[in-house]
Amino acid sequence: MNRFLPLALIALLLIIFRFIGSLFPETLPNFQPLAALFFCGACMAKDWRAWALPLSAWLVTYPAPALIEGNNSYLSVDALLTTGLAFVATYFIGKALSGRGLGTLLLGSIAAALAFHLITNGIAWIGSPIYAKNLTGLSQSLWTGPAGSPFPSWVFLRNMTAANLIFTTVFLSARFALPRFSPVSAELATR
Repeated sequence: MNRFLPLALIALLLIIFRFIGSLFPETLPNFQPLAALFFCGACMAKDWRAWALPLSAWLVTYPAPALIEGNNSYLSVDALLTTGLAFVATYFIGKALSGRGLGTLLLGSIAAALAFHLITNGIAWIGSPIYAKNLTGLSQSLWTGPAGSPFPSWVFLRNMTAANLIFTTVFLSARFALPRFSPVSAELATR
C-alpha cells in the first residue's frame, strides 16, 4: 500500500489542478503539473509508470475544460492529437535528460514547455484558417494568439514554463526525499 501512496497523491494533485484550472481559467491559464509529470516520469521512472500515470491523469481530466468552461474545442480529435503529440515530445525530452543533474533537468523542463508551445501553436498556425500562412501568421500564433482572445499566446507559454519549473522541482524534491521509492533519486542527488 505505501508503495502506491506517492502515485495516488500525484494523481490526485493532477486532477485537482486540472479542475481548478478549468474553474478559474482567467486566473492562471495553462498552469498545471501535467507536462512536468510527463517530463519527470521520463527522467526518473524506468518502467510503465513513466508514461502510464501522466497519460491516465490526462485522459481522465481531458474533458474537464469542456464540461466546466463549456468550451467544446478541447474535445476535437485535432486538439487531442496535437496535445498528445506535445506531451510525447515533453516525455522524450525528459527521457533524453534522464540521469542528469538537477540544473540540467530544470533547464530541460523549460525546453519542454517551449517545445509544447511551439508544437501546439505551430499546428494551430498550420491548421487554422484564422492565421495567415506566412511569418506574420506564425508570429501571431506563437506570440499574440487569435484576435479577440482573452490572453495572448505568450501568457500560456509563461504559465506553462512557470508550472514546469515549479512542479518539476516539487516532483524531483519528492523523489530525493523518498529514496526508497526510486533507485534513480540517489543517483541524481549525487550529481
